[in-house]
Amino acid sequence: MNILYSIFLIVLGLTGYASAGAEPDYKHGVEEALPNGSSIQHLQNFQQVAATARTRGVPILVVFCTFWCQHCDVLEQQVLKPMMLKDKYRERILLKKLEVDSDSTITGFDGRQYRSDEIGKMYNVDLYPTMVFFDANGREVSQRIVGMNLVVEHVVDKLDSAIDKAVQALK
Repeated sequence: MNILYSIFLIVLGLTGYASAGAEPDYKHGVEEALPNGSSIQHLQNFQQVAATARTRGVPILVVFCTFWCQHCDVLEQQVLKPMMLKDKYRERILLKKLEVDSDSTITGFDGRQYRSDEIGKMYNVDLYPTMVFFDANGREVSQRIVGMNLVVEHVVDKLDSAIDKAVQALK
């Protein structure tokens, strides 16, 4: 298993530089460029996020992840954080992450309190990472993205397309 993971990391590292010299649409090591070096904010209250999404007229993207998921870390560091540095994305979606294996309590769209793992089960999430797009009423508005392809650019393309569909669904 360690050999497979090592091969994955090597392939992943090489694909970031194999784009014929073109500057990729994402950057590595952007932690310092986010406000206060922060990570993507953890979801604590669907109702509060929904109110903000309703006011701004944007969909909510929830990344379901676990603390042990290395693909989740790659997704956050190499795709989501760099994307959120661009106005194009910050203005079009609200991005939150939900660690389903944490001991946290989350307020659902219905105002009830749930354990984070219950939220994952409620939305039939059993593979990580899983990205789910919601409207302010808690309905899924775009095709969810499950897993992390080996080539980061493909994930960015799928995410771009899903964001476009989610935004269109709100119109």
